[in-house]
Amino acid sequence: MEPIFSDQEITALIKERKVLSNDKRNKFRKRMNRGSNEYLLNITGEEGNKFRVIVRMSVSDELNFSVVLSVKVPPPKKFFRLKRYNGNHEHTNTIEDEKVSGFHIHTATERYQMNSIREEDYAEPTQRYTDVNGALKCLFADANFEDPNALQDTLFEEG
Repeated sequence: MEPIFSDQEITALIKERKVLSNDKRNKFRKRMNRGSNEYLLNITGEEGNKFRVIVRMSVSDELNFSVVLSVKVPPPKKFFRLKRYNGNHEHTNTIEDEKVSGFHIHTATERYQMNSIREEDYAEPTQRYTDVNGALKCLFADANFEDPNALQDTLFEEG
């Protein structure tokens, strides 16, 4: 299978500067999605690419979450997942047949695309965060969002 993006293109997309304007800071749209709360934020990168941050949190388990950075691509696929920051559970890297336990970060790779596996299915363990807010801050820092520390710790609280 021909990859959508090479590893170099994936790195460039992740590193593309993404500026959060004052009117978009902390303004994730919320929607329910099969037993989880889902928050969406659309943003245009400095090079004109359209990115989406998706935050999914289980309503029953606060350590069951995903924070995803994706980029819009032409149909038939709508978005390509570049990075995914997951909560505390076990994951298996299919190609390497290795288990990753605890909090972990997924990154899209050319190799996984070529093997018809989800593009961001390769993961590495991390100790950089212990909750969804920490994962979001890591994503914002890693993916060159302007001022990742501007996020409030109460981003996902109701009220």
